[in-house]
Amino acid sequence: MPPLATRALVLHVLPYGETSKIVRLLTPDLGLASAIARGARRARSRTGPRLDLFAEGAATLHLKPQRELHPLVAFEITDAHPHLAHDVSRFAAASALTEIVLRCTTHDPHPEVYAAATAGLTAVEHAPPELAASAALVACWGLVVALGFAPTLERCAVCGADVGEAVHFSAAQGGAVCARHRAGERASRLAPADRAALAALVSGRLPERPLDPRHAAAHRRLLLGFIRWHLAEQHPMPALAFWDAESWNSTSS
Repeated sequence: MPPLATRALVLHVLPYGETSKIVRLLTPDLGLASAIARGARRARSRTGPRLDLFAEGAATLHLKPQRELHPLVAFEITDAHPHLAHDVSRFAAASALTEIVLRCTTHDPHPEVYAAATAGLTAVEHAPPELAASAALVACWGLVVALGFAPTLERCAVCGADVGEAVHFSAAQGGAVCARHRAGERASRLAPADRAALAALVSGRLPERPLDPRHAAAHRRLLLGFIRWHLAEQHPMPALAFWDAESWNSTSS
């Protein structure tokens, strides 16, 4: 089988032996792919010593039928996203984004997921400081939507009834819930301004007003609760926990 050239994003890196690396890649053509980059830790390797977490580039793979680990014979970096390593909050958000991909994407072509992940990393890396928290939320919601799990906001997620301007959001039910179906649910009440901000984030837009730290934390709680119910299936997701709960984040939930 001839080599396959594809765009790729590095989601996970594991040293292998003295000179090689095993990497998990997201590609638009293969979905998730695991590869071994022999000699990648040598300075003159064709895969390059900069084959690290969040690196984006053009990969050449020798696909091995019936095998899960494919030789990575070349990797030309187009964007290493270096600034993510210099800001703990941006690094945490980027790590959460890649963890969602690793947990929820399959070994099938998903160009829309690749587009959402790469655009999200770029936005998180380059957003102005006052918009960084909102950009991270937009990036993660964009990935959730690309995976096919958009929340329902305009009508009750259970029965389709109108929910009015101030809504209650239930992560377990998949979005807004009416008065009848929020009984017994752990639903968060959203004022009209908060609902408008959430609608903007889910649709890929920054809210009209930048989120202050308290509101950013509240929106992060909604996002993480939704992911844990509908994508993580209650399995531990340590990168999401780090993004939300580490001591550096004074507004953690």
